Amino acid sequence: MKQGRELNQFAIVAIAGSAGGADALSQILPCLPADFCCPIVYIQHLKESNNSILVEVLQMCTSLTVRWAQQGELLKTGSVYICPPGLSCFVHPKGAITFTRTTAASDMLHGADRLFASVAASYGERALVIVLSGGGWDGSDGICAVDASGGTVLVQDERSAFQPSMPRAAIATGCVDLVLRPRDIGPALINLVRDGHSLAKLRASRSRLFERDGICVSQVQHSAIQRLLAVALKMHGTEMGNVQLVDKQTGNLVIVAQRGFGLDFLEHFAAVNNQDESACARAMRSGYPVLIPDIAADSLFSMHLDVAIAAGFRAVQSTPLITRNGALVGVLSTHFPTPRALSQGELHWLAGHRHANDLIGRFAI
Repeated sequence: MKQGRELNQFAIVAIAGSAGGADALSQILPCLPADFCCPIVYIQHLKESNNSILVEVLQMCTSLTVRWAQQGELLKTGSVYICPPGLSCFVHPKGAITFTRTTAASDMLHGADRLFASVAASYGERALVIVLSGGGWDGSDGICAVDASGGTVLVQDERSAFQPSMPRAAIATGCVDLVLRPRDIGPALINLVRDGHSLAKLRASRSRLFERDGICVSQVQHSAIQRLLAVALKMHGTEMGNVQLVDKQTGNLVIVAQRGFGLDFLEHFAAVNNQDESACARAMRSGYPVLIPDIAADSLFSMHLDVAIAAGFRAVQSTPLITRNGALVGVLSTHFPTPRALSQGELHWLAGHRHANDLIGRFAI
């Protein structure tokens, strides 16, 4: 694995996967805000006869705009472009995307190589590419081109892949900058693309996060939690927030869903105990919503201030999630880029979600 590369501003994120790739992508996209500052292009091995609902499935898990890419259109930020079945896609220096038809199986199985090579030629060091779960070795030649042009390469950890062949082949090239689980790739993109962090800093956070397994929730539970978070973010007009659940073994709060935060934030708040002075810990202790209208003016929050400022928020509210029988199962938090108070309507909404309902009842682990 390469060492020590410092990153420049990125212009595009190109992602490739095959078997299991869409599942990995569905864990990455929910972490990204609707105003994510790079267009994302995704290619998967899909036959032309495949009546795919991939766009519809991915759109349900993200606030980004997901669509089938169209011949000659210009790529825009805040959007995820999916290469249509039976085609290989290429990107050009001014941001246009074009296609060629795959006439043989061998053409389809090298779609990632072609996409990545075009990204390398068009964007050089401003390119970031990701290899996800899939069979075969598609993408390996392409990431070598990206590496040679000064771009950055991320790969899904093969232990988390449904089919590890593509990640394993990519890692074997020696051209990979970071190997991450899907749940950590989204936060890494926040750090790299939005915040301009170095690879060295991300490697340090990644190694510590890998030591923590967190709380396991089912896919149904995770989808319900993501929906609740999405509603809260929309209600408050922000793109940063998280849901934590109580770890029954330790009593700590552990983040199970989040949007808009990088690995450094997740590392800092990996486990929050009852005696902490963060908003979420105060909500856990009191059983009532807690608002810190300006974290810089709150002396008790001082130990978290540097991390919070780096993450991009100045105000935060945290609401405890309580079941019908009064048991605390977690905390919902939303974060704001500037100091602010909450309206009476927002406070009423939070008070309603503090109490038990069928959705929160699903959170009990």
